[in-house]
Amino acid sequence: MPLRPRHLRPRHLAHAILAVLGGVSVVHAATACGEYAAPSPFIAASGGAGGSGGADGGVGAGMPAVDPTLGGPCTVDSQCDDAVACTFDACDAMLSRCRFIPDDSSCQNAVVCDGQEVCSNKNGCVAGAPKTCSDGSPCTIDTCDAATGGCLSEPRDADGDGDPDIHCAGGDCDDEDPLVSSKQGEVCMNGADDDCDGVVDEPDCGKPTNDDCFAPLALAKPGSYAMSTVAAKLDYGSSCVLVNPAAARDVVAAVSIPSGPVDVTLTARTDSPDVTVTLSGTCAQPGSEVACSAGFPHATSGRVAKLRAHGVGGVTPSVMPVYVATDSPTAITLRYELGPATSAPANETCGTSALLLDGVPQKAPLVGIVKDLVSGCASATGELVYRFELSEPRDVDLFASSIDGDGRPALSLRTEGCALATDELTCNVAPNAGESAHVFRHALAPGVYFVAVAATAPTDALLTLSTSPPTALPIDETCLDSPALVPGVTREVALALHQDDVDTGCLTGGVDAAYALELAAPSDVLVVGRYANADAAAVVLALPGCTAAEEVACAVGNISPTRARAHALAAGSYRVVAESVTAQPMALTAFVRPAAPPKLVPFADACADALTIGPLGGFFQGNTSNAKADFDSGCDQGKQPKGSAPDQLLRLVLTSPKRVVFDMQGSGYPTLLAVRKGPACPGMELAKACAVGYYPDRSFLDLTLDAGTYFVQIDGFSGQYGPWFLDVFLADLPP
Repeated sequence: MPLRPRHLRPRHLAHAILAVLGGVSVVHAATACGEYAAPSPFIAASGGAGGSGGADGGVGAGMPAVDPTLGGPCTVDSQCDDAVACTFDACDAMLSRCRFIPDDSSCQNAVVCDGQEVCSNKNGCVAGAPKTCSDGSPCTIDTCDAATGGCLSEPRDADGDGDPDIHCAGGDCDDEDPLVSSKQGEVCMNGADDDCDGVVDEPDCGKPTNDDCFAPLALAKPGSYAMSTVAAKLDYGSSCVLVNPAAARDVVAAVSIPSGPVDVTLTARTDSPDVTVTLSGTCAQPGSEVACSAGFPHATSGRVAKLRAHGVGGVTPSVMPVYVATDSPTAITLRYELGPATSAPANETCGTSALLLDGVPQKAPLVGIVKDLVSGCASATGELVYRFELSEPRDVDLFASSIDGDGRPALSLRTEGCALATDELTCNVAPNAGESAHVFRHALAPGVYFVAVAATAPTDALLTLSTSPPTALPIDETCLDSPALVPGVTREVALALHQDDVDTGCLTGGVDAAYALELAAPSDVLVVGRYANADAAAVVLALPGCTAAEEVACAVGNISPTRARAHALAAGSYRVVAESVTAQPMALTAFVRPAAPPKLVPFADACADALTIGPLGGFFQGNTSNAKADFDSGCDQGKQPKGSAPDQLLRLVLTSPKRVVFDMQGSGYPTLLAVRKGPACPGMELAKACAVGYYPDRSFLDLTLDAGTYFVQIDGFSGQYGPWFLDVFLADLPP
């Protein structure tokens, strides 16, 4: 999808043209796989359609191909508009013809594995073909890694038991049965070769423990108990199912219930496999199920299932069966807890909300709760709803922390309407285990408000409301009358006293600060946000209203720095927004240069034809698929052969010290970017001037460089290659 809306398309670029030498223009085309191809020459022909709104028409028999970037006659840029959103439109002063230059970067989406999108002069953005990773072997399952864009090749394992088929160099002699493989233990007396060693029921076979109702593990009193599903089989059903039910196996415990009624809480944990826990009234009777829990990711590691049965037991002690199921053989920790009899929470909806008092912590038992409300902050459990009322404006802080540490709490502050998604004022999820979810509002107006509490896994949370005298919003809190952000100058952003005001849809649940960015002429803009470890943050470029419809560019991440880019923005007023989930400080910089069309890099394969970067920087796009492997890099993966990945070379000459930013976001493969200092080519690699782009945001460098000659090496990590983009921005150093 394009990064900019139609109304921000460039219309007044100053002489944005491709290099036209001897009547030959360099353009590009999409390959059959949807990836950027090496540029191909088209001969510029005279005549054509002639209108300013489109490219030249057809080609006569025997005539050379028409340059698709050329349009009709013009004298000024405003006469050129091809109605294609991904092209740079300008009047070519040399030819007095409109020039429409495709910009592939404006077509890129956030999905790496669907191929490299390209810009067509006739059709606009054209989807790329999904990346093909097949190695031709029937013994491997080859997929594209969504996180990196690289290929993953895994041994064929049809039953998903972690052991490849024996016909493909694995050890699984029955790849249709997940209970049989070389990783399984031999089960006694079942007449099967469970461990695939060619022997059935050998002497060292294992016997399952607590596999059925006849040999349960006795839970005589509350505490933690060790169980194992090794050698177990599936005997009993449950309304809570595993991620991989075909591989399910279960074990049984017998929980001793004292004279009641009492509350029973059962928590099953594993290191990795999925797990469910079920409490039943009578063993082997499916209709007697009392409660069950599916598995959830634990707040720190592994999986957890937790159920709570309210008011069980009678006047005399009793025993109830517990089924614990997993989808692979594993050790289990089963915790049994008893408590006074309570009723299930009644405040599951807005209409049954519970009163929340200022300064009085309230326990929110998020176990077995149904999801009723829609929130912008994701949670796995259902929510409990509370309400409070303000008679005068007050600052409001809401905190939710996990008592048992099993899940991370999520908070949603809602208006009096409560039930609709549009009633949510803001939300927040605890970013890490052991931390609280926190919502803050300045001078919240008098009225009734609702608070929904949920979590990423079943847990008991502690909810606290704290109000204080109203305070004024910081000057950079909203997009109205925002202070200026000076291009090229880093601004330190303190977010501790900020709240969540800006909602472009970029980041939900983060506090924000907004700044004005004024563009006097059409410009290319790169916004860079640096933030603390363990934070999730975003940078947004938007029109002054900062609504979802006015968002120009957005970038979200949890690896600093995060960058948002937009090319050829029209002159005018914009807003740059910094957002943080944890309200930690950020450093925010907007880099700006005059708008210019992308410059294709068809060759630049070695020192002799290194392409020169101009004094204002620029935007470059190329493809290393047909390049040679000429240079090495200090940050490449170890033990790579010399010059393992094809590379291209650009040259940068600085006449004075500068801050120079190199950004390769949108490139189609795991890139490697290195900066070397001359004057002789290829120069020596600078310290801390090599960056690998493992993730889709690709390589990024922010360097302070002295005057001199530098060489910019476009390379690939671990031998990889493909289509690439490079944005170069230069800024003056502070005095």
